Amino acid sequence: MSDLSARSGPILCVTVTTADLSTAVAVYNAGLGLVVVARGRITPALARLWDAPALDGAPWVLLAAKANGARATGGLRLVELACEPADGAPLASLGWAAAELSVIDTDARMAEACAAGFSELGAARALGSNGAIRAGQIAGPSGEALYLTDVRAYAGGLELCRARLPVERCFIAVLASGDLEADRAWLEDHAIGRRISDRPVDVPVLKRTMNLPDDHRIRISSLQLAGESLIEIDAYPSGVAERAGRQGWPLGVAMVTLVAAIDGGEAIAMPPYEGRRVRMDRLPGGARLERVAA
Repeated sequence: MSDLSARSGPILCVTVTTADLSTAVAVYNAGLGLVVVARGRITPALARLWDAPALDGAPWVLLAAKANGARATGGLRLVELACEPADGAPLASLGWAAAELSVIDTDARMAEACAAGFSELGAARALGSNGAIRAGQIAGPSGEALYLTDVRAYAGGLELCRARLPVERCFIAVLASGDLEADRAWLEDHAIGRRISDRPVDVPVLKRTMNLPDDHRIRISSLQLAGESLIEIDAYPSGVAERAGRQGWPLGVAMVTLVAAIDGGEAIAMPPYEGRRVRMDRLPGGARLERVAA
C-alpha cells in the first residue's frame, strides 16, 4: 500500500464528452435540475496533462445542483468534442462505464429525466444485492450512462452519500474492467480506496446490454473512498472492446477526478482545481484517473 494516504476521495467531478454542449446543458438542467456553476475552455496545459490534443481549446461546463454551488464535489464536467456518437450501446465497452448520482426518489427522477431527453437503460428497481437501495439507469445526449440511486433507506456499513436534494451529486464511479484484478490492484497500491466487497451480482441492465444468459452474474468489487464515495469495478466478459474515441480521448464518461494526496503534479487555476496540483494517470486497462491535491 502506498504511504500517501489511507484513502482518496471524495469524487470531485466526472468528465463527460459531449458532441453538442448547449443541447446537453439544456437536457441536464431540465431532466436532472443541474445548472452551470463554472465554464471555460480547456487550456493547452490541461490538454497536455490529459494527453488529449483534440481537447485543446474545447469549451467545457461544470454542472452541479444549484444549492451546492461551484465548489461542490461530485459535479459533472461536460467537454464538447465534435464527434460521432460512440459505437455500440451505453455500458457495452471497457473504461469508465457510468457516473452514479445520489438522488431522492429514483422513480420520480427517472421519469423527469426521460421526459427531458434522457433515454432509459434500466428501469428503477431494488438492488438484488441490497433491497434498501433503489436504482435505475439512463443514457444522456451523447450516450453517456448515469445511474440514479436512492440510498436513504440503506442502513449498512458502507459510507454512502444520502441525498438531501432531488439530485445531490456523483458519489460512485463505475469502471467496466477487462481485468478486475489488475485495475483494483493499481487503485489499492495508489491508496485510492479500501476494498469492501467482491462478489457475483445479478445486474439485469448489463445482461441485456451484452446479451448474457439469464443466470449470468457480474463480478463486482467496490472500493470505499473518503467523502461518502465509492469506485465500483465491474468485471466484463472477455472480448469486450474499449470505448471508441477521438485521438485517444474516450467518448461518453471519459475520466474520473478525485481529491487525493499526490506526488508532483501541475498547478491548474481553473475550476474545479482552484490552483491545486493535478496529475492524471492511466489504470492498467487504460481508464483515465485524475487526482487533485487535497
